[in-house]
Amino acid sequence: MRMALKPLLKSKVDELFARWLSDPETQLHLKENLRQLCHGESITLQYLTSPKSSSKQSPRLRPSSPPCSPISTKLSNPRSPRRTLSNKNKSNNGSPRINLPNSSKDSKKEISLQDHTDSIPSNENAAQSDKNSNNNVISYLTGSSTTNVQQSSQPSGGKETEKGKRRETKGQLVCNNVNSVKVPQFYYPYGKPVINLNKEEPLQKALQEISQLEDGKAYKQHMKDITKACNLPLYWKALLFSASNGEKQGYITKESFTAMWKRVFLPCHDEAARFVKLAAKPSCNYLEEDDFFLIIQDIVDSHPGLTFLQEAPEFHSRYINTVIARIFYSVNRSWSGKITISELRKSSFLQTLTVLEQEDDINQITDFFSYEHFYVIYCKFWELDKDHDLFISKEDLARHNDHAISSKVIDRIFSGSVIKGSSLKEGRMSYPEFVWFLMSEEDKKHPTSVEYWFRCMDLDGDGVISMYEMEYFYDEQMQKMESLGIEKLPFEDCLCQMLDLVRPKVSGKITLADLKNCKMANIFFDTFFNLDKFLDHEQRDPFANARDFDSDVSEPTDWEKYAAEEYEILVAEEGSNDQEEIHYEDDFEPDDEDLIQQELNRVQQSNSSPQFLGGESKDDLYDFSTNNLGY
Repeated sequence: MRMALKPLLKSKVDELFARWLSDPETQLHLKENLRQLCHGESITLQYLTSPKSSSKQSPRLRPSSPPCSPISTKLSNPRSPRRTLSNKNKSNNGSPRINLPNSSKDSKKEISLQDHTDSIPSNENAAQSDKNSNNNVISYLTGSSTTNVQQSSQPSGGKETEKGKRRETKGQLVCNNVNSVKVPQFYYPYGKPVINLNKEEPLQKALQEISQLEDGKAYKQHMKDITKACNLPLYWKALLFSASNGEKQGYITKESFTAMWKRVFLPCHDEAARFVKLAAKPSCNYLEEDDFFLIIQDIVDSHPGLTFLQEAPEFHSRYINTVIARIFYSVNRSWSGKITISELRKSSFLQTLTVLEQEDDINQITDFFSYEHFYVIYCKFWELDKDHDLFISKEDLARHNDHAISSKVIDRIFSGSVIKGSSLKEGRMSYPEFVWFLMSEEDKKHPTSVEYWFRCMDLDGDGVISMYEMEYFYDEQMQKMESLGIEKLPFEDCLCQMLDLVRPKVSGKITLADLKNCKMANIFFDTFFNLDKFLDHEQRDPFANARDFDSDVSEPTDWEKYAAEEYEILVAEEGSNDQEEIHYEDDFEPDDEDLIQQELNRVQQSNSSPQFLGGESKDDLYDFSTNNLGY
């Protein structure tokens, strides 16, 4: 006869089951059984004794137990201690449902407590029912089979019902399926391995190149052929030479190259992991600024587009520092000063390094390596650095672009809240820090630039630009407009425009995600930082920015446009200065020649005689040995 448990009875059964599980002796025996299962030993069920042989009975075996205190409806189900029962986890009759994972079609069937309790067990079958229930608990918790245990503990003459067998079999099947599930590996810190990739073939080709050299020693000039034999980008050659202990010995051998190959290329499976492993310091999985010096110096020494720099070695370090600063500006998205494998893998640096091998004109590589971009950055810095000690002060930076930058922003930059640097706290900005500033100022659409200026405006560091902070920076803009006689826009109107432009998710609070999603962060920041650009935006067609973003044609970035324009201006100024010097020299040369010619004419006129004109002269007019010009 099937009978559903009443809610009160169900709650009491749950409480008794919870008390049984929380009993210290029960927990001790359960732990012992788990240990026996792990070691393959036979299970001893000391805590499942019959009522006659045990003075301490389980609460479930005593139907005549004294009434328990009523349980609060908020008490969580002991079979699901993490959360209370919801309507979804209850069956129609109010009993809890147990959803066991199963790969078969029967996995969607609901197993309620009613299915396991046809009726209240009698005293004769209480012990056997309790054994079966506890064995099912052990099987469910450990995922192991309890068939042998039940067979050994089943009294002779006892007979299991078909329903009990069905419950046991189903529980075992579920547990076995849970244990057999294997989650495939999805995280590969050193790259996903490529199946059937022969890594020994490139090594053998490289060793063959080394063996053909004299004494089996490869010097720097031989690394080009060795690198190409390994099917690696050309400008990895300096890293291969250094990682093979070539910098210390001055050459590499087959043994040192093989040791390097096994240490780097066997555990690493993609370009990013191999590059970091080659360039980074020992036991480091990230790249710092000085780790790039070797490879960029090799580019300066060997790239055909930089041969003219061989005559100016004093500019090598300036160019290298510029390239490194640009690499960290674009690649190091975490602002940690350490480029990880993941960051390098997501960037375009390695692809640019490969293209550098194919392009002879270094200025065509606008990412990182363009000499024209370096020329513009360095000239801008040189104009501000009066004492030429490669550091500029607040006053020097304020002169940038004819005092276009707000003084409050400059104070924020030198406070160290944007870039962590010891020189900024001392009131000085270094050259790499100026590279970040100039690129952020001229291309406010770049993700790093958006983060740069967001840090400037976020005065309290709460991750939100409030209306108070916007008003703080806009006050100076209003003062400048008033001093220039320009009709100023009230802050309330400006605020409405900016909120309509950005459309933040939370009204009145602009987050970094809001600025990146709006795609017009340059207009937002110029409104508060740069008055000249703010006025340009005001006079521009309001739909021009929208057309720029809707266009599918790839156009140069704002930084590339600025660098190209400034380079032409600087070259034109330098050319005009050279012309002035040439004209200055030409102005004196004709005068000197005229004076000499006039002097010679005067000498000829003073010495004109029949003897001199008609015959031979006793003295040579052009004989200066006697210091006599003939007069």
